[in-house]
This record gives sequence, C-alpha cells and structure tokens, in this order.
Amino acid sequence: MCVAYPARVTALDPDGTATVLVRGRPQRVSLMVVAGEGIGPGDWLLVQSGIALARMDEAEAAARCRLIDQATGESS
Repeated sequence: MCVAYPARVTALDPDGTATVLVRGRPQRVSLMVVAGEGIGPGDWLLVQSGIALARMDEAEAAARCRLIDQATGESS
C-alpha cells in the first residue's frame, strides 16, 4: 500500500525540488506538480514517492499525521 505523508518544507533547491521532513527524516521531493503555488520553507506538503502532490495547512497535516499514527501504531 502506498501512503502519502505530510511533510514540512525546510529548504527550496534551484532545480525544482525541495528538502522536506517526512516523519522527522529529511527527503528531497519534486515540486513539479505544485509548481506555481508559492511553496516556501515552513509550508506543509502531501508527499508520495518523492513527489509533492498538494499543499496543505498545518491543521490538515496534523490530522493526517494522527490518522497515520493510529493506523500504523507509530508516533510522528
């Protein structure tokens, strides 16, 4: 099963990617799908397979993290 995770942007890279934190781990993701949405450090993105799929607010990110934690028995 593929799961899209909330990720917080920590840095933008000039090649159209960003460094994000996914469950506390740094990862580089493509911003091709969300290009033009004014993404910046501190923003929350929905990320799957190295691609940012959508921008989300902090409340939605927290709710999704709680649901994933409940389903997996882990803690973000």
